[in-house]
Amino acid sequence: MSRILTTNLPEEQKKRLHPDFVQNERDYWRMRERLIQHYQGQWVAVDQGQVVAVGHDIFDVTEQVGKLGCHAYIAKVGEEDTVVFHVRRREFAYDTSYQPFALPRAAVTFSNFAQTHRKLCPDTIPDTGADISLLPDADGRDIDLFSSPYFVSQSRGVVGPSVTTVIYRGFVEINGLLFPSLIQSVSNATERLLGRDVLNQMKANFDGPKNRVSFEL
Repeated sequence: MSRILTTNLPEEQKKRLHPDFVQNERDYWRMRERLIQHYQGQWVAVDQGQVVAVGHDIFDVTEQVGKLGCHAYIAKVGEEDTVVFHVRRREFAYDTSYQPFALPRAAVTFSNFAQTHRKLCPDTIPDTGADISLLPDADGRDIDLFSSPYFVSQSRGVVGPSVTTVIYRGFVEINGLLFPSLIQSVSNATERLLGRDVLNQMKANFDGPKNRVSFEL
């Protein structure tokens, strides 16, 4: 049995789970052996005992779930324990007011999947070491992030063990262009990170000598 279970989530994250999602989780594990025969190594979404989306790209699968408007349980079949989203920082010489080392800042607008709520965050840190983006819980509430499609996975920082967490499908807007994003909401976070889930969709230029970061969109 996999360790990636909603029972392992912190209490504040458990409270955000829809009852249908929890039931779909049970159905997923009941169906798992059959799913392995057909979908090994692929992302699968299960809703009401049926596979409603499948693919090798997590963005595609969460996009389909979002359009369906359901609370499907999403997992990578047969590899549930191997998917770990790392969140770590690599610092660059940009914001000289930041101590002990300067780092880049970017103006980024985060929104939920339905794009009904958005928030401009001018102090977002472009983080090439982070697999996904990260927001404090307060920002997640501001953009109604918790109404977006989500899945349960593992997240790990620079040190310490992996923890079970909920990762939401949202969007990031930079210079008027919209990019799909995977966002982890953290209760004790004080900073916002823009991870490779978004950075890999563009060309980013980190110019330390000139203390600036630019995006080729």
